[in-house]
Amino acid sequence: MSGQNGTGNLRREQGDFQFQGAAGQRVKRFDDVRKNNLFLGIVPDRDVALRAVDIARDVSERHGLSRHIRPPDVMHVSLNAIGKYVAFPEDAVFAVSAAMAAVKAAPFEVNFDRVVHFTGSRAVVLCNPIRSEEMMDLHVQLAKEMWAAGLTFTFNRNFMPHMTLFYSDGALAEHMLAEPLCWVVREFVLIRSFIGESEYEYLGRWPLIG
Repeated sequence: MSGQNGTGNLRREQGDFQFQGAAGQRVKRFDDVRKNNLFLGIVPDRDVALRAVDIARDVSERHGLSRHIRPPDVMHVSLNAIGKYVAFPEDAVFAVSAAMAAVKAAPFEVNFDRVVHFTGSRAVVLCNPIRSEEMMDLHVQLAKEMWAAGLTFTFNRNFMPHMTLFYSDGALAEHMLAEPLCWVVREFVLIRSFIGESEYEYLGRWPLIG
């Protein structure tokens, strides 16, 4: 799978996937006028999310950075972006859900061993420069299934899995954690976030079966 099958828009952080309904029909719009962002991602177990919050607080306090830590309920690792919509995109959700039913992957371990500051997006994140082959394979497979279903997408071959802790304008040097944040991924999810709000809704879940 290569970027030339999509729009060829490659960035360090994953790109947007954009959808149309059948035969180019416009996405239906509903009364929910809050701006929606749809993406596929991984949600850590509750205890892992709480530990990520503890790491974020420690980093923020020691370096005098932002106190606006992401709450545990929205800690996640983005896999593939879908798009941003003014209203709830029912057609896109239906199309993506149908495509994801064909994905076959086994559970795998995530290991984030350091804190990094993405200066362009201002995000302070947990990540690992040695990217998980299993997660990269899942990222590619999700894109392949959307492409096979006729869904328009951009593919980021420089995809760097990470978990955003908070955003900050202050400088922060990359540093190792005393103990890596690790957990076993057993499913991926379709997430609806409300732009500008710390609120997520899970629209679909697909288990990873070994």
